[in-house]
Amino acid sequence: MKIEISGQNLNTGQSFKNYAEEKLQKSTKKYFERAISGSIILKKSINEFTVKILVSLTKRAKVETSGSSIDAHAAFDIAVEKFEKRLRRYKRKLKDYRLNSEKKEIHFAQETVLDTDINQDDGINQDEGMPPILMELSYQIEEMTTEEAIMKFDLENLNALMYRNVSHQGLNMLYKRDDGAIGWVDPRGHRVRNVSINEKKGET
Repeated sequence: MKIEISGQNLNTGQSFKNYAEEKLQKSTKKYFERAISGSIILKKSINEFTVKILVSLTKRAKVETSGSSIDAHAAFDIAVEKFEKRLRRYKRKLKDYRLNSEKKEIHFAQETVLDTDINQDDGINQDEGMPPILMELSYQIEEMTTEEAIMKFDLENLNALMYRNVSHQGLNMLYKRDDGAIGWVDPRGHRVRNVSINEKKGET
């Protein structure tokens, strides 16, 4: 994991950089080995130092904490302790999700892959008014909460995910938008929303 360390209007010093990078690397790998990147920002006011930690576990799952003290190293220790607590909660959520997935009923649907190559001479099936079918697959539809669906969508880097919402048993869809956000379609609620794990910072 690449970590950027910077100071706001002050020089962090090599001793602090070495200490902070080594400890954050160790803390992250202890719970989540595939983290993407991290940053540490050191600020100084009149009476104390403040350290802000931000780690991207996945493209959308981020953990942010901060700590303050009269000593820079102590401020970092406070921030990294909070960081580890949130990682432990996130790890438990992953474990619970995997255990619950084994117990939940799985529904099956047919997934059809269409050939949309417009360069083909017979690109459109005139009888059905649609492109020819390349393949037909069996698609698993799991029962889960929207939070669990977002976690699965993000960790498995999916482009789309249909699931049965446990709160009302209706079918929901998550999909990747062109702007990188996640679109959430919930016909039962007659709404389309953009959602992100970042909205649940306090729970990660």
